[in-house]
Amino acid sequence: MLLSLTLFIGVFILFIAILPYLVFFLGIHFGKKERPAPEPKEYPAISIIMAAYNEAVVIRERIFNIKESEYPIDKYEIVLVDDRSSDDTLKKAEVACREAGIKHTILENPERMGTNRSINRAIGAANHSVLVTTDADVFFEKHALKRLISRLMSEDRIAAVCGDLRPLPEEVTHTSRLENTYRDYYGRMCAWESAVDSTYNFNGGLVAFKKDLVHRIDDRRGADDANTAFEAIRRGYRAVYEIDAIVYEDIPENFTRQYKQKIRRATRLIEATIANFDLLKKDRPFSRLFYPLRISMYLLTPPLFFISCIFLLTGLLLINPLLPIGAIFAFIALSLIWKSNIITAFVTNQTYLTKGLLNLGKDMRIWESTSKK
Repeated sequence: MLLSLTLFIGVFILFIAILPYLVFFLGIHFGKKERPAPEPKEYPAISIIMAAYNEAVVIRERIFNIKESEYPIDKYEIVLVDDRSSDDTLKKAEVACREAGIKHTILENPERMGTNRSINRAIGAANHSVLVTTDADVFFEKHALKRLISRLMSEDRIAAVCGDLRPLPEEVTHTSRLENTYRDYYGRMCAWESAVDSTYNFNGGLVAFKKDLVHRIDDRRGADDANTAFEAIRRGYRAVYEIDAIVYEDIPENFTRQYKQKIRRATRLIEATIANFDLLKKDRPFSRLFYPLRISMYLLTPPLFFISCIFLLTGLLLINPLLPIGAIFAFIALSLIWKSNIITAFVTNQTYLTKGLLNLGKDMRIWESTSKK
């Protein structure tokens, strides 16, 4: 009786935990799809905003990556905010922009301010009404900016657009393979949300928004990318995910460094999720369906998943003491042999989210560079 009850409770809790993901699975495969955005007759002038901290090793390559974009060079400027780097990021950025022939403004914070406040400072210095925020250690695919801006300008109701963040294609490390599996599913989830209404699950690597509709982002708590989307949604507009606007990220080879990066991202995403509960009162698909699903995924699924594991392992222990040990070793073997499997990616993500929940209340606005040095 005890064995049956333990296993039943474990399976039931596990089902509740993964239910939001099952809904997204159905949406991805059977839900509405977004059509490709038409190119505008003329691309607007844009301000590309970057907040940088200790990126001297990659900042030159990053700026020339922007120059290699298919977006007309006379149609953009770079506004870079150096967040009190202890290396020569600021100097190298200035030289690279000048050599690349890109119009630019370089600002230096008087103290460490974090991404959100740095971006708000850059917004005030930007000369154009269409803003693009990006990281100093990511790299655009040549078509990325054009496709991002095409989506942004395709509809008056769209106030913000996010690109699709992926690991650098030449990277084949364990961490990059696992991240690629997670990102593939993540991007398709966001694309379905966007096709129906909106998503706030933006990637900071590439975000564009209309300055007259999103004046600033919340710099008190939460991630800058999610807060940008929330600001658009709060004002009654759409925040969408353009899966064809691809930006590549350098994934840390060292798991410890990636762990720190992912924990910071998870914490700030959860903060943004909690800070906007009032949007549940809105009468739109985002508020009725997608936001509740995301709340469940970020606040309920992580603890429920690990609670279900405890019950299931206890049930196996009651059958045979060797069974839970075998199950754990089987999971480890699966992770080592099949490095890009969705099960390991899911479990790893629940670990990050759980740690993010435990970090609530800590100030996560100040970041450390995770670029390869």
